[in-house]
Amino acid sequence: MFLYYGLAPTHAQPLKKYGRRTGRTGVDRRERIHWVEHIRAAAAPTRDDPAVLPPTVPGQLPLFPVRRMLSIDVCRRILQRPLAGYREVVEHTAAFAADTGISKPMQRKLHEMLRLALAVRDADGDDIVDELVLDDIPNYGRSVRAILLRADLLRLLPESREPERPQRSRTPRTTRNVWAPRAMTPRSCKQCGSWFAAKVKATCEPCSSFTRKSGSSSASTGACDRCRRVGLPLADGHCRGCRWHVATHGPEDITRYGTQLWLGSPVPAPTSLRHSQVPPPTSRRLVSEHLIVPGQERLFELRRDWSSVVERERQDLPTPTDSAQLLLADLDSVMKQERWSKFVATKTRRTLTVLVSWLGADAPLLESDIRALVDNRPLRFSGRRVTQFLETRDLLIPDTEFRRDAYEKRLDAELAALPATIAQELSVWIKAVRGEGKWEHTGRTYQSIARYWQVLNPILKGWLANGIESLREITQNDIKRAIATRKGTPARSIHIVLRNVFRALRQEGVIFRDPTRGLVFAGINKPPPSVPSDRLADVLSHARNDFQRFVMVLVCVHALSGTDMRHLRLTDLDLSRERLIVRRPGKRHIIYLDELTYRCASAWLRERHRRWPVTTNPHLLINRWTAVDTTHSPIGITFTNIFRPTGLTMPTLRQDRIRDEAFEVDDPLHLMRLFGISSQTAMRYITAAHPERTAKLPR
Repeated sequence: MFLYYGLAPTHAQPLKKYGRRTGRTGVDRRERIHWVEHIRAAAAPTRDDPAVLPPTVPGQLPLFPVRRMLSIDVCRRILQRPLAGYREVVEHTAAFAADTGISKPMQRKLHEMLRLALAVRDADGDDIVDELVLDDIPNYGRSVRAILLRADLLRLLPESREPERPQRSRTPRTTRNVWAPRAMTPRSCKQCGSWFAAKVKATCEPCSSFTRKSGSSSASTGACDRCRRVGLPLADGHCRGCRWHVATHGPEDITRYGTQLWLGSPVPAPTSLRHSQVPPPTSRRLVSEHLIVPGQERLFELRRDWSSVVERERQDLPTPTDSAQLLLADLDSVMKQERWSKFVATKTRRTLTVLVSWLGADAPLLESDIRALVDNRPLRFSGRRVTQFLETRDLLIPDTEFRRDAYEKRLDAELAALPATIAQELSVWIKAVRGEGKWEHTGRTYQSIARYWQVLNPILKGWLANGIESLREITQNDIKRAIATRKGTPARSIHIVLRNVFRALRQEGVIFRDPTRGLVFAGINKPPPSVPSDRLADVLSHARNDFQRFVMVLVCVHALSGTDMRHLRLTDLDLSRERLIVRRPGKRHIIYLDELTYRCASAWLRERHRRWPVTTNPHLLINRWTAVDTTHSPIGITFTNIFRPTGLTMPTLRQDRIRDEAFEVDDPLHLMRLFGISSQTAMRYITAAHPERTAKLPR
C-alpha cells in the first residue's frame, strides 16, 4: 500500500454569511486563493501521477490499516484521474449545498476532499469509502461524511452506528449530518514505541506526562545515550523508554541497545536516574551496532567503507565484546611467543582491534573487509598477519578472487584485450599447458606460462597488425619471419614458445597443421662467463647478516640455483653428518659441507631459532613473512637481490664456480657428482674450459 507524504494541508474554511462580497474575493480572500491554486495545478507537469495513491486490484484485502498523510498537493496530482462515482458525488454535493447554504467556492473545496476520499478507496481496493479514511482528510471531514452518506458510499464504524438524534425542524442544514466521534485505533507511540489505542494522539499518556514533568527541569530534546534515537525528550541523557526498560530489567541493561516492546505502560518511568537506580552516565564506550551474528547469511555482497573509522583512536572505538577481548589476548600471547617486532606487532594489533570492535569475534570475518580496511591506510594497518591469525582459528571467510594466482589474473587481462577468436585459441593452449587437455600430464604453473607470454606477446601484436584474425592463418613463413626478428638466445626462445603453442593447438584439434613441424633451430654454444678473481674474493664482504652470508656461500661454493635454495627443507640440513640434501624433480643431490659452509649454516640456524623459535615453516630459508605464514610457503625470489651490491648476478656467480671447477678437473663425471648437473651441462663446461681436448675429429 502506497503512503504519500504531501505538503501541509490548507486551512480553508466555509465563507461566512456576513461581510461584504465584491467580485471574486470574499471576506478573507478564500476564493482568490482557490483560483491561484487551480492556476498552479494547471501548470503542474502531470495531473494524474501514477505514483500517488495507485489503484490496486478490486477486492484486495489489506494486511493492516494504514494511516495516510493527505494534503492539497496530493489532490493537485490526481485532478484528472477518472474516479468511479465521482459524478454522483458532485450531484449530492450540490444538493447538500442547497440544504446548508454553502457557497460555490466551498463546494469546489469539498470536491477536492471527496476526490481524495475516492482515490484512497481505489488504493485500498474497496468499493466504498471506509469511515477511518475521513480522519486522514485534511479539511471538512464532517461535510465529506454527510455527502458520502447521501451517496451511500460510506462504510460506518460499528461504534458510530447509532440512531440519529431528532433535529429541530428549523435547522434543515443539519439533516443527516450527525458526526460520530473518531474511532479508537491501535498505534505505536512515537517516543517509547509501546502500543496503545487512541483517536488522534501520537504519543501515549505516560510519555506525554514524562514530557510535561521533565520539561521544566533538566530535560532536553536530543539523542538518547542508550538507544541513539534523536529528537526525544531526555532526562540525564536517556529517554523515557530506556528508563522504563532499565528500571524493569536492572541497571546492567544501561549498556545495551534493545528495548522491550510494551502494550502500554501504565506507570510513568522515573524522570531521574537516582529514582530508577541507574548509575549516572559515564564515559564508557558502547558496544558496536554492527556486530556480525553467527549464522546470519548475507543478502548480497557489499564492500564496506572504512574511511570514517580508520582515523579513529582506540578510545573512540566501540567497546569490544568478551569474545573479542579474548581474541585480542590470544593475539598478544602469539606475538610475545613468536617475538614479533614492535612495529609489526603494533600494526597487527591495531588492525584486529578495529575489526573486532566493529564486527565482533563471534562469527567469521570476511577477508574482503580486512583488505578494504588496509587499503584505506596501508601504513597504519597490516592485513596479512591478521588474515593468517584468523584463518588458523576458523574465523576467516577467504576471498577467492583475491587469492587467485597473480599470474593467472594477469593472463586473463591480457586475453581480454585480444580479439575473441585468438583469445579463445590461446585459452585452449593455456588449458593444455596446465595439464587439463586431452592428454593429462604434469602441468606447468601460471608463472611459467607468463614467461612464455612475454615472448609470445610481441609476436601476436605484429600478426594482429598484419590483419591476422586466427592462429589457423599462420604459416611456416610467418614463423620464420618472427624468429628472424631476433638473434641468438632470444631467437631460440621465440622458436621454443611458438613450437609449444602450435603443438598444443594441434593436440587439442584447434588447428589441422602445425606450422612449426620440421623447423629446426641450431643450438647456441656460448661459453659461460668468467668473473675476475679480485671481484670474486670481495663477494662475501658485502654480506650484512648470517642469512646473506649463508646464501652467498651456497651459490659461490656449491653452485646452487635460486630454485634449489628456496625449496631447501630444515630437515635436509644435517650438521652432525656435515651434509645438505638438495631435492630436485626425480632425484636428489647430496652436498658435503666444508668448514666455511658449516660455520655459515650453524650461524644461520642459531639466528633462525632466535628470531622465530616457534615457527612451523619447514623451509630452511625463511624471512619475517614466511615465518608466520600458515600456508608454509617458501621464500620469494626477491632474496636474490642481496647480490646487487657486488655488481654481479647470482647466475653469473654460479656459472663461474662450475667453470672454475672444470678448469681444475677435466672430468665431466666429477662435475656431475659435485654439482648434481646433467651430462649435457657438464660437457658444455668442459668444452668451455678445455676446447683443445674436445675438438671434433675429421670424418
